[in-house]
Amino acid sequence: MPIKYSLSARPTNPSDKNAEKRVYPMAQYSELVDLNEFARHIQAHGSPFTRDVITGVLTAAVDCLREQLVAGKKVNFGEMGAFYLTLRSDGVEDATTFDPSVHVKNIYVHWERSKFFADLKGDKDLKWEYTLTRKEMAEAKKESKQEATEAAGGGSNSGGGGSGWGDPGDITE
Repeated sequence: MPIKYSLSARPTNPSDKNAEKRVYPMAQYSELVDLNEFARHIQAHGSPFTRDVITGVLTAAVDCLREQLVAGKKVNFGEMGAFYLTLRSDGVEDATTFDPSVHVKNIYVHWERSKFFADLKGDKDLKWEYTLTRKEMAEAKKESKQEATEAAGGGSNSGGGGSGWGDPGDITE
């Protein structure tokens, strides 16, 4: 399975709208796999457990992970990596005035990848596939539906032509 990517032209300095633009790759996913589908996938790899048991274990793992993180622990999932919390807050002039309920603006869950995930690019079987951005895919799907409606005798097309599938030369701004 290839890693799908699109290309996007972005400024070299995001705070300067007149900055030179460079083209960067962006990883793209083709679909969202929900918990039930993921459980089916695990089962298909020869698991002796049923989909509902796998789903239950994964759901309990998520609940327990949250519980452990909120208790101030870093949770190591072995080859999956470790999870921990970080905080974003406004600074205060001195520690005596700090109130976390007021000054902490957000709590983030971070994933610290293990060696298993650390060097995906070094995988000898790695393949790459250029694809559209999700926005471009949605536009192409809409255009395709519109063309199908017109072919069936309804609607009109006031837009331009083209397949909408693009190539690496069609860079998203």
